[in-house]
Amino acid sequence: MNKASITAARASGILEIREFSENCLEAASYNFRLGDEAISSSQREKLDPSRRGLFTIPAGDFALVKTFEWVKLSPKAAGHIGLRSHYAKKGLDILAGPQIDPGFEGYLVVGLTNLSPRDITIPYKEEFCTVEFYEFPLAVSQPYRGEYYGQPGITGRDLELLVDAQGMTFGEVIKS
Repeated sequence: MNKASITAARASGILEIREFSENCLEAASYNFRLGDEAISSSQREKLDPSRRGLFTIPAGDFALVKTFEWVKLSPKAAGHIGLRSHYAKKGLDILAGPQIDPGFEGYLVVGLTNLSPRDITIPYKEEFCTVEFYEFPLAVSQPYRGEYYGQPGITGRDLELLVDAQGMTFGEVIKS
């Protein structure tokens, strides 16, 4: 979808984005911003970037971050998540599913890996990832109702997986 199509899809209910900002709407995508939950593999506790005004991902670390925006796709739409080039050029990589499935609703929780030799900081509400949306001529027969449907943010299961991680982070391996 282009900018006009995204606007029309929002007006018709095919796409809903809460906390939508016109400033985040691009020619063919919407930029999602850093929300109020984050965790990294070295810090191993949920942090609130809204309190500190930023979130720092140490060199070599893996992090999960929640988007500021909440999104809902009708059974006639899907989305593809990508990292904004500003952060890719700094050495950040995004580890997300290949798409946001038709019928999904909730906050996006995105995996980020800092592949650079220095810490990368993302300010709270900074545009860090972009989503391209696609509209289908016909609705899918089975809208998404999987594990992440209605996702409120970083879950206890997400925390458990990072806190109980065994071994060293990539950053710790490099330092040793």
